Amino acid sequence: MTHNHRPQTQKAFLLLILVLGSVTAIGPLTIDMYLPAFSAIAKNFAAPENLVQLSLTTCFVGLALGQLFYGPIIDRFGKKLPLFVGLGIFVTSSIACCFVENINQLIVLRFFQALGACACLVIPRAIVRDIFTPQESARVFSHLMLVIGLAPILAPMLGSFVLVFYSWKAIFIFLTAFGILCLWLCHVAIPQTKGPNPQEKISGALKKYLEILQDRNFVVCAVSGGFMMAGLFSYITASPFAYLDFFGLSAKRYSLLFAINSVGFVVVSQINAQLLKKISIEKLLGKVLFVPAFAGIALIFIGLNEPTFWPFTLVIFIFLASIGAISPSATALALSGQSKHSGSASALLGTIQFTFATIASLLISKLHDGSLTSMTLVISTCGILACMVYKLFHRKI
Repeated sequence: MTHNHRPQTQKAFLLLILVLGSVTAIGPLTIDMYLPAFSAIAKNFAAPENLVQLSLTTCFVGLALGQLFYGPIIDRFGKKLPLFVGLGIFVTSSIACCFVENINQLIVLRFFQALGACACLVIPRAIVRDIFTPQESARVFSHLMLVIGLAPILAPMLGSFVLVFYSWKAIFIFLTAFGILCLWLCHVAIPQTKGPNPQEKISGALKKYLEILQDRNFVVCAVSGGFMMAGLFSYITASPFAYLDFFGLSAKRYSLLFAINSVGFVVVSQINAQLLKKISIEKLLGKVLFVPAFAGIALIFIGLNEPTFWPFTLVIFIFLASIGAISPSATALALSGQSKHSGSASALLGTIQFTFATIASLLISKLHDGSLTSMTLVISTCGILACMVYKLFHRKI
């Protein structure tokens, strides 16, 4: 395996992580930064809040479907050009969001914004796959988790801060500026890991995706990681109700709790990076997957009785922290056998994970009955299934 573009110094390595992390953070920033502005947007357009929520749904749909669209394009044209195009779409639609005249225009533009942001999720994963071995990739993904984990904590806080001084449109101005900064950073610091390949036909995309799905290792790790991602999205969807309404926390305390959970996720991802220096990726992943499974069983018992704040919060914290170790390793293992089609494999992986996450999020909304039952059931099922899929179907590389 040749890894030609490997950073030669620690400084170059850190720069690459920082740039890839910043680019990847566009995804979470696009989702989370405007959440505090929901009521301001609804008021601005005299629109019901569920229509504003629809602009978040179209964003999720764009992120899930758009990744498939990029895969074959990356394999055909290399990594840099599609990344520039994706960032270009993101910047253009972010500017356009500042000039919308009604909520429907915003809903449509959020879809295009997500389409642009997709490139920022797919391409950094494929670049890491091209440069590093599977074991090293898992460590690199763990370091990227540091940036990806901080983005959802900082984004709503940043959004609230901007709202205090300016209107909600300033959030989209910030996203535009951040997109332009990432464009410049990519031009300066990201290597062209695999150049254009005229042999790769975009018309053969479906055949290529079906071929990737024959790789049992890819499917098992993508599905296992997908269940964990679904657990995370379930928490993001249900936690405002659980903590603000059910447990009656103030908005300030809820933000603090959200931040503490994210810190757990980030800390565990860094511990995972250190452990991967000594323990094989498969062995470590196999052990860590027991954590969400046991947390899931505990959550079922908590959910069946009248949930109390501390046991519920502690189990959720343990579940979310484990994602910091599972997600990087599952991603690296899934892509380990896909050197030929790293772009398409990365795209398919992202689509599987976002689809699982979107279904879980919808399930929680549909099953919601004023109690925590739907939240505890969906999250615990995700944790138990993530472990079972890996334990029952994974074969050693």
